[in-house]
Amino acid sequence: MNKIVIIDDHQLFLHGLKLTLENENNSVTTFDSPTKALASIKQIQPDLILMDLYMPEMSGLAMIKALTDTDLAYPVVIISACEDYYDLYSALQKGAMGFIPKSDTPEKMIDALDRVLEGELFLPPNVALEIDKIAELAIVNKQRFNLSERQLQILQLISEGKSNREIADILCISPDTVKFHQKGLYTSLSVSGSSSRLKAVEKALHFGLIKL
Repeated sequence: MNKIVIIDDHQLFLHGLKLTLENENNSVTTFDSPTKALASIKQIQPDLILMDLYMPEMSGLAMIKALTDTDLAYPVVIISACEDYYDLYSALQKGAMGFIPKSDTPEKMIDALDRVLEGELFLPPNVALEIDKIAELAIVNKQRFNLSERQLQILQLISEGKSNREIADILCISPDTVKFHQKGLYTSLSVSGSSSRLKAVEKALHFGLIKL
């Protein structure tokens, strides 16, 4: 018997999915609030977490990051009616193990979950094709802007709202070194002015150089 947690703000879907999984001899716990789920997941210790990507209280992307930040590394599968490939790519980059469209049949969903529980990454073929295109484009763009790994690290931390002092502490470098790398990445991304940090993050996200 697998322990499964479902997080979704749509009650009707939540109830229907719970019944479907319980009919397959799974122990299922549901949450309509990501915050409530975060407070309880450690005690549940699920074998798998299913969650929507778009929830008003906290997005699926933010939820995956919160799980990672609190060392709750349980397999996560996104179940959503919306196929935003860039958001799915970000979810996979953050550690999600797959994506299942809400339009899939129960049989397809059960098969997909079985594969994830066996350690596989699951994506429908059409989604996998689009994700591969985005991944290839991200590689091309990194080469295009010629940013170093250190610059990409700093850019990622800037996108997370870290100050220069915090970035220096996290990367174990001096604030002056952070400023040096920032100057280089701003030049590479062709951004300037008082809002350089914001412009750099927006451009980096657009070209897939960093992830939310």
